[in-house]
Amino acid sequence: MHTMTATYAVDEQQLINLCSALVAQPSLPGHEDGVAGVIRNELTKHDFDDVSVDSFGNVIAIRRAGRSRGTILFDGHMDTVSPGNHDFWSNDPYQTVLNQELLMGRGVADMKGAIAAMILGIAAVPRSSLTADVVLSCSVCEEAVEGVALGRVLDRYPADIVVIGESTECELAIGQRGRGELLVETFGTAAHSSTPHLGVNAVKQMATVIERLSRIEQPYHPVLGHGVMEVTDVKSNPYPGLSVIPEHCAATFDRRLLVEETEESLLASLEPALNEVRAEISSLDVRISIPSTDVTTYPGTPLVAPKFSPAWLFASDHPAVEAGLAALSQAGLQTVTRTYSFCTNGSESAGRRGIPTIGFGPGSEEQAHRVDECLPVEQLVRAANGYAALAAGLAEGIR
Repeated sequence: MHTMTATYAVDEQQLINLCSALVAQPSLPGHEDGVAGVIRNELTKHDFDDVSVDSFGNVIAIRRAGRSRGTILFDGHMDTVSPGNHDFWSNDPYQTVLNQELLMGRGVADMKGAIAAMILGIAAVPRSSLTADVVLSCSVCEEAVEGVALGRVLDRYPADIVVIGESTECELAIGQRGRGELLVETFGTAAHSSTPHLGVNAVKQMATVIERLSRIEQPYHPVLGHGVMEVTDVKSNPYPGLSVIPEHCAATFDRRLLVEETEESLLASLEPALNEVRAEISSLDVRISIPSTDVTTYPGTPLVAPKFSPAWLFASDHPAVEAGLAALSQAGLQTVTRTYSFCTNGSESAGRRGIPTIGFGPGSEEQAHRVDECLPVEQLVRAANGYAALAAGLAEGIR
């Protein structure tokens, strides 16, 4: 068993057992009901004042402080991406395997290990040590669109500080790049492929558009790094094009955003490149938009939102960051700051609402969405101790 300096004791085997129980429940976006049931059952075993499920299916638990200075909200998403072909995994992705001090299974790092650590870590803090109300949000559909489900929780429980449990290798994240999805469409004219001069080939036009958009120099931020824009799929219509010149083509771009970029500024940044293509191809009919996610949550409530999640960043001397580092230090944990390279639900709390937000969680970002996803048990234990310390100490950062 692992030993470490810690203010609040969390049992390692209980952490492993709970993480394994969560992994055993497949939970693609819109199908989190099984894992939500496991979480609700676990929460009833601990000292929470209220456990509820909202219309999106988010599981929410509250521990109230006797003398509260405000509200601290911890968020972890219940959904995962698909494991893909199970044959590529060393073991069944839904049966957690402990191998050389590593837990393996779909979601152990992204992010069911963090949810297990949050539940047991927060529950380990004596009520007398809480100086802020603690809200635990186990949210849905983050893999479909970051932040929207957490927004429903924040509408109900406005928070003074938010802790995102995505993987940081138990360091403290103070920001992240955002994510915007771009739908690029070209419109042509159908014709028989034996007489292509009678039509306008939308796929050929799209090839030129993709090449030019891919050459756009992306912005740079000294902390968050470079923005990224990468084409992720291309579809033509009609498909299959049996002797037909395609009249429509759609390509999707994934754009990683920096702070202060908006939907409007993102679309505007593409226009100079598109104008160059328009000058080259007189028949070009191209349109760009930010599409929306349309997911039906497991209770049956529609979740519809633009696929745009803002970036965010807080200074290292922000009161919430300083309080987080102090709390982790008092628990004997490392006090290193970093940023996320991927997108999280912090896009809602910090990016849209400006709520002071930090990230802290077990595991490596590199394990997210991978075959044989794994998580060191030692980090799972550290994360639980860290969440306990943050629950008890973050109130010092409320202003």
